[in-house]
Amino acid sequence: MGIGNYESQSQYFNSPEIYKSSEEIYSDLDSWTNEIFEQEANRFENVNFQVLLPPLLYQGKFIKGLYFSESVDLLNKLLPQLSEVFFSIADSLWCAYPWSNTADAYFCLYDYPSRANWFKKTYPQRANKVLIPLSESDFINEYLIAPQPINIKDIDIICVAKLSPIYNLPIIVKALKVYQKKYNKSLKMKLILEDYFDLNSIYLLSSEAQLEWQKIQNILVHNLDDIKIVSQVDYYQEMPLYYSRSKVCVLGCLLEGKNRSISEAMSCNIPVICFREFNQYLRGKAELFPPGSGLLSEFDPESLADTIHTALEDLTVFQPRFNYLKYRGRKNFFNTCLDSFPYYYNTIPDYITGEAYNNLWLDLAMQYNYQISLHDFLYGRSPRSHIQGLVNIYKILNQWIKI
Repeated sequence: MGIGNYESQSQYFNSPEIYKSSEEIYSDLDSWTNEIFEQEANRFENVNFQVLLPPLLYQGKFIKGLYFSESVDLLNKLLPQLSEVFFSIADSLWCAYPWSNTADAYFCLYDYPSRANWFKKTYPQRANKVLIPLSESDFINEYLIAPQPINIKDIDIICVAKLSPIYNLPIIVKALKVYQKKYNKSLKMKLILEDYFDLNSIYLLSSEAQLEWQKIQNILVHNLDDIKIVSQVDYYQEMPLYYSRSKVCVLGCLLEGKNRSISEAMSCNIPVICFREFNQYLRGKAELFPPGSGLLSEFDPESLADTIHTALEDLTVFQPRFNYLKYRGRKNFFNTCLDSFPYYYNTIPDYITGEAYNNLWLDLAMQYNYQISLHDFLYGRSPRSHIQGLVNIYKILNQWIKI
Protein backbone atom coordinates (compact mmCIF):
# COMPACT_ATOMS: atom_id res chain seq x y z
CA MET A 1 0.00 0.00 0.00
CA GLY A 2 1.35 3.40 -0.97
CA ILE A 3 4.54 4.03 -2.90
CA GLY A 4 8.02 5.26 -2.04
CA ASN A 5 10.52 4.57 0.73
CA TYR A 6 8.42 3.89 3.83
CA GLU A 7 11.45 2.81 5.86
CA SER A 8 12.94 6.29 5.70
CA GLN A 9 9.96 7.55 7.71
CA SER A 10 9.79 4.73 10.26
CA GLN A 11 12.75 6.18 12.20
CA TYR A 12 10.45 9.05 13.26
CA PHE A 13 7.78 6.84 14.82
CA ASN A 14 9.41 6.16 18.18
CA SER A 15 12.08 8.82 18.65
CA PRO A 16 11.37 12.49 19.41
CA GLU A 17 14.89 13.55 18.42
CA ILE A 18 16.28 13.06 14.92
CA TYR A 19 19.83 14.28 14.38
CA LYS A 20 19.60 15.36 10.77
CA SER A 21 19.46 18.65 8.94
CA SER A 22 16.06 20.15 8.16
CA GLU A 23 16.54 19.37 4.47
CA GLU A 24 17.26 15.70 5.21
CA ILE A 25 14.21 15.47 7.47
CA TYR A 26 11.93 17.08 4.91
CA SER A 27 13.24 14.68 2.28
CA ASP A 28 12.50 11.71 4.53
CA LEU A 29 8.97 12.94 5.19
CA ASP A 30 8.30 13.30 1.47
CA SER A 31 9.72 9.89 0.55
CA TRP A 32 6.44 7.91 0.84
CA THR A 33 2.85 8.71 -0.10
CA ASN A 34 -0.42 6.85 0.31
CA GLU A 35 -1.86 8.23 -2.91
CA ILE A 36 -3.25 5.77 -5.46
CA PHE A 37 -1.66 5.80 -8.91
CA GLU A 38 -2.26 4.05 -12.20
CA GLN A 39 -0.01 1.08 -11.44
CA GLU A 40 -1.95 0.14 -8.26
CA ALA A 41 -4.99 -1.52 -9.80
CA ASN A 42 -5.60 -3.53 -6.62
CA ARG A 43 -6.50 -0.27 -4.83
CA PHE A 44 -8.85 1.19 -7.43
CA GLU A 45 -11.95 0.30 -5.41
CA ASN A 46 -10.64 2.58 -2.63
CA VAL A 47 -10.31 5.69 -4.82
CA ASN A 48 -12.32 8.62 -3.44
CA PHE A 49 -13.87 11.61 -5.18
CA GLN A 50 -15.03 14.05 -2.51
CA VAL A 51 -16.77 17.16 -3.79
CA LEU A 52 -16.63 20.41 -1.87
CA LEU A 53 -18.40 22.36 -4.57
CA PRO A 54 -19.96 20.97 -7.77
CA PRO A 55 -19.86 22.91 -11.07
CA LEU A 56 -22.51 25.64 -11.11
CA LEU A 57 -24.24 27.53 -13.93
CA TYR A 58 -26.48 30.29 -12.63
CA GLN A 59 -27.56 33.72 -13.86
CA GLY A 60 -25.37 33.29 -16.93
CA LYS A 61 -22.24 32.65 -14.83
CA PHE A 62 -20.31 29.37 -14.77
CA ILE A 63 -18.35 28.39 -11.63
CA LYS A 64 -15.91 25.48 -11.67
CA GLY A 65 -16.34 22.82 -9.00
CA LEU A 66 -13.76 21.78 -6.41
CA TYR A 67 -12.93 18.23 -5.29
CA PHE A 68 -10.19 16.45 -3.36
CA SER A 69 -8.84 12.94 -3.79
CA GLU A 70 -5.82 10.73 -3.19
CA SER A 71 -5.94 9.83 -6.90
CA VAL A 72 -6.00 13.09 -8.87
CA ASP A 73 -3.52 11.99 -11.56
CA LEU A 74 -5.41 8.74 -12.12
CA LEU A 75 -8.75 10.56 -12.40
CA ASN A 76 -7.37 13.14 -14.81
CA LYS A 77 -5.99 10.40 -17.05
CA LEU A 78 -9.27 8.49 -16.99
CA LEU A 79 -11.36 11.63 -17.57
CA PRO A 80 -9.18 14.27 -19.32
CA GLN A 81 -12.08 16.74 -19.47
CA LEU A 82 -12.44 16.68 -15.67
CA SER A 83 -10.10 19.65 -15.25
CA GLU A 84 -12.38 21.77 -17.44
CA VAL A 85 -15.15 21.72 -14.84
CA PHE A 86 -13.30 21.05 -11.56
CA PHE A 87 -10.31 22.33 -9.64
CA SER A 88 -8.56 19.48 -7.83
CA ILE A 89 -6.84 19.13 -4.47
CA ALA A 90 -4.49 16.17 -3.97
CA ASP A 91 -4.18 14.46 -0.59
CA SER A 92 -1.26 12.18 0.25
CA LEU A 93 -3.24 10.68 3.16
CA TRP A 94 0.01 10.98 5.06
CA CYS A 95 2.69 13.50 6.01
CA ALA A 96 4.19 13.93 2.52
CA TYR A 97 3.35 16.67 0.09
CA PRO A 98 1.26 14.89 -2.55
CA TRP A 99 3.16 13.47 -5.51
CA SER A 100 0.40 14.34 -7.98
CA ASN A 101 1.63 16.24 -11.04
CA THR A 102 -1.76 17.37 -12.32
CA ALA A 103 -3.52 18.59 -9.17
CA ASP A 104 -4.20 22.31 -8.82
CA ALA A 105 -3.58 22.27 -5.07
CA TYR A 106 -2.08 20.12 -2.32
CA PHE A 107 -3.21 19.45 1.22
CA CYS A 108 -0.06 20.16 3.24
CA LEU A 109 -1.31 19.57 6.81
CA TYR A 110 0.20 22.70 8.38
CA ASP A 111 1.15 26.22 7.39
CA TYR A 112 4.92 25.79 7.75
CA PRO A 113 6.86 28.29 5.60
CA SER A 114 10.26 26.63 6.08
CA ARG A 115 9.11 23.29 4.74
CA ALA A 116 7.07 24.94 1.98
CA ASN A 117 10.13 26.87 0.79
CA TRP A 118 12.20 23.68 0.78
CA PHE A 119 9.51 21.92 -1.25
CA LYS A 120 9.33 24.67 -3.87
CA LYS A 121 13.12 24.74 -4.27
CA THR A 122 13.43 20.95 -4.38
CA TYR A 123 10.54 20.36 -6.77
CA PRO A 124 10.38 23.42 -9.06
CA GLN A 125 8.08 21.59 -11.47
CA ARG A 126 5.44 21.51 -8.71
CA ALA A 127 6.31 24.78 -7.01
CA ASN A 128 3.20 26.58 -8.28
CA LYS A 129 0.74 24.29 -6.50
CA VAL A 130 -1.64 25.95 -4.06
CA LEU A 131 -0.81 24.69 -0.54
CA ILE A 132 -3.80 24.28 1.79
CA PRO A 133 -3.17 23.63 5.53
CA LEU A 134 -5.53 20.73 6.19
CA SER A 135 -4.87 20.72 9.97
CA GLU A 136 -6.51 24.13 10.33
CA SER A 137 -9.82 22.83 9.04
CA ASP A 138 -11.50 19.47 8.88
CA PHE A 139 -13.93 17.45 6.77
CA ILE A 140 -15.38 15.47 9.67
CA ASN A 141 -19.17 15.74 9.87
CA GLU A 142 -19.51 17.54 13.21
CA TYR A 143 -23.26 16.90 13.33
CA LEU A 144 -22.83 13.11 13.21
CA ILE A 145 -19.55 12.90 15.13
CA ALA A 146 -21.03 14.77 18.07
CA PRO A 147 -21.73 14.35 21.81
CA GLN A 148 -24.31 11.70 22.64
CA PRO A 149 -26.66 11.70 25.64
CA ILE A 150 -25.14 9.48 28.32
CA ASN A 151 -25.73 8.96 32.05
CA ILE A 152 -22.13 8.61 33.16
CA LYS A 153 -18.64 8.80 31.71
CA ASP A 154 -17.46 5.30 32.56
CA ILE A 155 -14.30 5.36 30.41
CA ASP A 156 -11.33 7.35 31.72
CA ILE A 157 -9.27 7.20 28.52
CA ILE A 158 -10.14 6.44 24.93
CA CYS A 159 -7.43 5.64 22.43
CA VAL A 160 -8.14 5.02 18.75
CA ALA A 161 -5.23 3.27 17.07
CA LYS A 162 -3.82 0.28 15.26
CA LEU A 163 -1.43 -2.37 16.57
CA SER A 164 1.46 -0.61 14.88
CA PRO A 165 4.70 1.05 16.07
CA ILE A 166 3.28 4.33 14.77
CA TYR A 167 0.91 4.62 17.74
CA ASN A 168 3.38 3.97 20.61
CA LEU A 169 0.79 1.99 22.55
CA PRO A 170 3.41 0.50 24.94
CA ILE A 171 4.20 3.99 26.28
CA ILE A 172 0.51 4.66 26.91
CA VAL A 173 0.19 1.34 28.73
CA LYS A 174 3.28 2.13 30.81
CA ALA A 175 1.70 5.47 31.71
CA LEU A 176 -1.34 3.63 33.09
CA LYS A 177 0.91 1.61 35.39
CA VAL A 178 2.78 4.74 36.49
CA TYR A 179 -0.54 6.46 37.17
CA GLN A 180 -1.76 3.59 39.34
CA LYS A 181 1.43 3.59 41.42
CA LYS A 182 1.79 7.38 41.69
CA TYR A 183 -1.85 8.32 42.25
CA ASN A 184 -3.08 5.08 43.82
CA LYS A 185 -5.87 4.68 41.31
CA SER A 186 -6.47 2.49 38.28
CA LEU A 187 -7.63 4.05 35.04
CA LYS A 188 -10.07 2.39 32.70
CA MET A 189 -9.03 2.65 29.07
CA LYS A 190 -10.99 1.75 25.96
CA LEU A 191 -8.68 0.87 23.08
CA ILE A 192 -10.50 1.14 19.75
CA LEU A 193 -8.61 -0.80 17.09
CA GLU A 194 -9.37 -0.06 13.46
CA ASP A 195 -8.47 -3.59 12.36
CA TYR A 196 -10.00 -6.91 13.36
CA PHE A 197 -8.83 -8.17 16.77
CA ASP A 198 -9.71 -11.29 18.71
CA LEU A 199 -7.79 -12.46 21.78
CA ASN A 200 -8.44 -16.05 20.76
CA SER A 201 -7.08 -15.55 17.25
CA ILE A 202 -3.90 -13.53 17.74
CA TYR A 203 -2.19 -15.69 15.13
CA LEU A 204 -4.39 -14.07 12.47
CA LEU A 205 -2.72 -10.70 13.06
CA SER A 206 0.21 -9.49 10.98
CA SER A 207 3.64 -10.15 12.43
CA GLU A 208 3.97 -6.43 13.21
CA ALA A 209 0.65 -6.38 15.07
CA GLN A 210 1.55 -9.54 17.00
CA LEU A 211 4.80 -7.93 18.12
CA GLU A 212 3.02 -4.80 19.34
CA TRP A 213 0.47 -6.89 21.20
CA GLN A 214 3.26 -8.89 22.85
CA LYS A 215 4.86 -5.65 24.08
CA ILE A 216 1.57 -4.60 25.65
CA GLN A 217 1.09 -7.97 27.32
CA ASN A 218 4.61 -7.90 28.74
CA ILE A 219 3.95 -4.52 30.36
CA LEU A 220 0.61 -5.55 31.82
CA VAL A 221 1.87 -8.97 32.87
CA HIS A 222 -1.19 -10.46 31.19
CA ASN A 223 -3.57 -8.33 33.29
CA LEU A 224 -6.02 -6.75 30.85
CA ASP A 225 -8.62 -5.72 33.42
CA ASP A 226 -7.99 -2.01 32.93
CA ILE A 227 -7.86 -2.08 29.12
CA LYS A 228 -10.91 -3.09 27.14
CA ILE A 229 -10.36 -3.63 23.43
CA VAL A 230 -12.99 -3.10 20.77
CA SER A 231 -12.29 -3.52 17.07
CA GLN A 232 -13.98 -2.52 13.83
CA VAL A 233 -16.42 -0.09 15.42
CA ASP A 234 -19.20 1.34 13.27
CA TYR A 235 -18.03 4.87 12.56
CA TYR A 236 -21.22 6.91 12.77
CA GLN A 237 -23.31 4.66 15.00
CA GLU A 238 -20.80 3.66 17.69
CA MET A 239 -17.78 5.96 17.66
CA PRO A 240 -19.61 9.08 18.93
CA LEU A 241 -20.99 7.05 21.83
CA TYR A 242 -17.55 5.71 22.84
CA TYR A 243 -16.10 9.22 22.73
CA SER A 244 -19.01 10.62 24.73
CA ARG A 245 -18.57 7.98 27.43
CA SER A 246 -14.89 8.94 27.77
CA LYS A 247 -13.21 11.65 29.82
CA VAL A 248 -10.08 12.21 27.72
CA CYS A 249 -8.65 11.00 24.42
CA VAL A 250 -4.96 10.03 24.31
CA LEU A 251 -2.86 9.84 21.16
CA GLY A 252 0.58 8.20 21.23
CA CYS A 253 1.91 9.08 17.77
CA LEU A 254 4.99 11.14 17.01
CA LEU A 255 4.42 11.13 13.26
CA GLU A 256 1.27 10.29 11.37
CA GLY A 257 0.17 13.10 9.15
CA LYS A 258 -3.36 14.16 10.03
CA ASN A 259 -4.76 12.08 12.89
CA ARG A 260 -8.52 11.75 12.67
CA SER A 261 -9.15 10.89 16.32
CA ILE A 262 -7.95 14.31 17.53
CA SER A 263 -10.71 15.99 15.54
CA GLU A 264 -13.29 13.33 16.39
CA ALA A 265 -12.64 13.67 20.12
CA MET A 266 -12.88 17.47 20.05
CA SER A 267 -16.05 17.31 17.97
CA CYS A 268 -17.52 15.01 20.65
CA ASN A 269 -16.42 17.54 23.33
CA ILE A 270 -13.59 15.39 24.70
CA PRO A 271 -10.20 17.00 25.52
CA VAL A 272 -7.22 15.47 23.78
CA ILE A 273 -3.76 14.61 25.09
CA CYS A 274 -0.85 14.03 22.76
CA PHE A 275 2.91 14.30 22.83
CA ARG A 276 4.44 17.72 22.38
CA GLU A 277 6.61 16.34 19.59
CA PHE A 278 3.69 15.01 17.53
CA ASN A 279 4.29 16.00 13.88
CA GLN A 280 6.97 18.43 15.05
CA TYR A 281 8.87 18.29 11.76
CA LEU A 282 5.71 18.94 9.76
CA ARG A 283 4.24 21.90 11.57
CA GLY A 284 6.92 24.20 12.95
CA LYS A 285 5.11 26.51 15.38
CA ALA A 286 1.59 25.58 14.25
CA GLU A 287 -0.68 24.39 17.07
CA LEU A 288 -1.86 20.79 17.25
CA PHE A 289 -5.30 21.85 18.45
CA PRO A 290 -7.05 25.07 19.47
CA PRO A 291 -6.30 26.45 22.96
CA GLY A 292 -8.58 25.07 25.65
CA SER A 293 -9.05 21.77 23.82
CA GLY A 294 -6.41 19.56 25.43
CA LEU A 295 -2.92 19.20 26.89
CA LEU A 296 0.55 18.29 25.64
CA SER A 297 2.85 15.75 27.30
CA GLU A 298 6.55 15.01 27.04
CA PHE A 299 7.41 11.71 25.34
CA ASP A 300 7.72 9.81 28.61
CA PRO A 301 5.34 7.48 30.52
CA GLU A 302 5.51 9.47 33.76
CA SER A 303 4.96 12.78 32.02
CA LEU A 304 2.00 11.28 30.19
CA ALA A 305 0.60 9.93 33.46
CA ASP A 306 0.94 13.37 35.08
CA THR A 307 -0.69 15.06 32.10
CA ILE A 308 -3.62 12.65 32.22
CA HIS A 309 -3.97 13.33 35.94
CA THR A 310 -4.02 17.09 35.36
CA ALA A 311 -6.73 16.74 32.72
CA LEU A 312 -8.90 14.41 34.80
CA GLU A 313 -8.65 16.63 37.87
CA ASP A 314 -10.19 19.63 36.13
CA LEU A 315 -12.17 18.56 33.08
CA THR A 316 -14.44 21.59 33.27
CA VAL A 317 -11.68 23.97 32.09
CA PHE A 318 -11.81 22.46 28.60
CA GLN A 319 -14.24 23.48 25.83
CA PRO A 320 -13.13 21.17 23.02
CA ARG A 321 -16.24 21.22 20.83
CA PHE A 322 -16.73 24.97 21.06
CA ASN A 323 -13.10 25.67 20.17
CA TYR A 324 -13.05 23.01 17.48
CA LEU A 325 -16.10 24.37 15.67
CA LYS A 326 -14.90 27.95 16.10
CA TYR A 327 -11.69 27.30 14.21
CA ARG A 328 -12.17 24.01 12.36
CA GLY A 329 -14.96 21.68 11.24
CA ARG A 330 -16.46 21.18 7.78
CA LYS A 331 -17.71 24.76 7.31
CA ASN A 332 -14.27 26.18 8.04
CA PHE A 333 -12.81 23.50 5.77
CA PHE A 334 -15.04 24.72 2.93
CA ASN A 335 -14.07 28.35 3.53
CA THR A 336 -10.36 27.55 3.77
CA CYS A 337 -10.32 25.61 0.51
CA LEU A 338 -12.28 28.15 -1.55
CA ASP A 339 -10.30 31.06 -0.09
CA SER A 340 -7.12 29.38 -1.35
CA PHE A 341 -8.19 29.89 -4.98
CA PRO A 342 -8.23 33.50 -6.27
CA TYR A 343 -10.62 32.22 -8.95
CA TYR A 344 -13.48 31.93 -6.47
CA TYR A 345 -13.27 35.32 -4.81
CA ASN A 346 -12.75 36.94 -8.23
CA THR A 347 -15.69 35.14 -9.84
CA ILE A 348 -18.42 34.46 -7.27
CA PRO A 349 -20.69 37.48 -6.65
CA ASP A 350 -20.45 39.10 -3.19
CA TYR A 351 -17.64 36.75 -2.14
CA ILE A 352 -16.20 37.54 1.31
CA THR A 353 -13.03 35.80 2.47
CA GLY A 354 -13.78 33.42 5.36
CA GLU A 355 -17.51 33.51 4.60
CA ALA A 356 -17.90 31.39 1.46
CA TYR A 357 -20.22 28.99 3.30
CA ASN A 358 -22.63 31.89 3.94
CA ASN A 359 -22.59 33.21 0.36
CA LEU A 360 -26.20 33.58 -0.79
CA TRP A 361 -25.36 33.39 -4.51
CA LEU A 362 -23.66 30.00 -4.00
CA ASP A 363 -26.61 28.68 -2.04
CA LEU A 364 -29.12 29.84 -4.68
CA ALA A 365 -26.94 28.44 -7.49
CA MET A 366 -26.73 25.08 -5.71
CA GLN A 367 -30.50 24.95 -5.29
CA TYR A 368 -31.06 25.93 -8.93
CA ASN A 369 -28.62 23.33 -10.33
CA TYR A 370 -29.06 20.40 -7.94
CA GLN A 371 -32.26 21.09 -5.94
CA ILE A 372 -30.33 20.96 -2.67
CA SER A 373 -28.94 23.60 -0.32
CA LEU A 374 -25.22 24.28 -0.07
CA HIS A 375 -25.33 23.07 3.52
CA ASP A 376 -26.99 19.77 2.64
CA PHE A 377 -24.59 19.16 -0.25
CA LEU A 378 -21.57 19.92 1.93
CA TYR A 379 -22.79 17.51 4.59
CA GLY A 380 -23.19 14.58 2.23
CA ARG A 381 -26.91 14.60 1.51
CA SER A 382 -26.32 14.29 -2.21
CA PRO A 383 -25.12 11.07 -3.87
CA ARG A 384 -22.62 13.26 -5.74
CA SER A 385 -20.97 14.62 -2.59
CA HIS A 386 -18.75 11.58 -2.13
CA ILE A 387 -18.19 8.86 -4.71
CA GLN A 388 -15.96 5.86 -4.00
CA GLY A 389 -14.49 3.26 -6.31
CA LEU A 390 -12.98 4.01 -9.69
CA VAL A 391 -15.79 2.31 -11.65
CA ASN A 392 -18.50 4.29 -9.82
CA ILE A 393 -16.57 7.53 -10.19
CA TYR A 394 -16.13 7.01 -13.91
CA LYS A 395 -19.82 6.29 -14.49
CA ILE A 396 -21.15 9.24 -12.52
CA LEU A 397 -18.55 11.79 -13.57
CA ASN A 398 -18.88 10.88 -17.22
CA GLN A 399 -22.60 11.68 -16.98
CA TRP A 400 -21.88 14.82 -14.97
CA ILE A 401 -19.34 16.16 -17.47
CA LYS A 402 -21.70 15.55 -20.40
CA ILE A 403 -24.38 17.57 -18.62
